[in-house]
Amino acid sequence: MSLIKTQPSGGGYLLLDHRNCDDVPAGLPRIFEADTYTCTHCSGVVVMNPARTRERYKCRGCSHHICDSCAAQRVAGGPCRTVMQQADELMAAAERQARAETSLILP
Repeated sequence: MSLIKTQPSGGGYLLLDHRNCDDVPAGLPRIFEADTYTCTHCSGVVVMNPARTRERYKCRGCSHHICDSCAAQRVAGGPCRTVMQQADELMAAAERQARAETSLILP
């Protein structure tokens, strides 16, 4: 896993507009804008803090940006498994299970 200074590409955008609300809590802005990206390991949407000074993580296994939680798991020795890989593994296991339940064993 490597640290990167560039912004993730292909991300999204978040806009929270509370200009029409009368009861916005003190300290919160009326309008909040931030870029987002989706973590490929957990499929969570990450709202990028504009004031963040730490670098973002890019997984060396899949070459995608990952969230801080998944980065901590990778640093601790966890495997690189994207959401698509996890879904494929679950589907293959379900298919094996279905085949095992429908197979006929004769004495």
